Amino acid sequence: MMAENQDAGAVDFDAIFDALGKGATLGDAAGLSQNALEAGYGMAFNLYNAGNYADAEKLFAALCIYDHHDERFWNGLAGSRQANGNLEGAIDAYNMATVAGALGDPAPSVHAGLCYLKLGDTENASALFNAAIELGQPDNSEHQAYRERARAMFELIAEENPAGAQP
Repeated sequence: MMAENQDAGAVDFDAIFDALGKGATLGDAAGLSQNALEAGYGMAFNLYNAGNYADAEKLFAALCIYDHHDERFWNGLAGSRQANGNLEGAIDAYNMATVAGALGDPAPSVHAGLCYLKLGDTENASALFNAAIELGQPDNSEHQAYRERARAMFELIAEENPAGAQP
């Protein structure tokens, strides 16, 4: 009887690893619906907007684990970490957001660059601002605003610290 209970609760790791190897997310492998993930995102977003960054960070981190392809989850995690003062962790999450978004949005690179500036690392900040200038859609006004901000920050670093701004 005990063996039956253990088998009933057993996890088929081979099936999970096979699914992950084929591009599935952990949420897919665990059977989480998109509705459940969206509900979690809504809750994390509300926690963040209410200034509860610690709980928002935990929920965004869980969402990133369950669906590592969703740029919104990584941006939420990054913003929460940044608000909590964990700038290195924010930079890591912003970089993941950039990758999850297939380099299609300059915003995460700009935000990561600002974190580097706050840490006093003008070289990495400059590199991210310079990269952000080339990201995004040309006809997207929000992307254009981020590209202009990136260009201004890059030029400011170049004026103040020519060795820290390398195209």
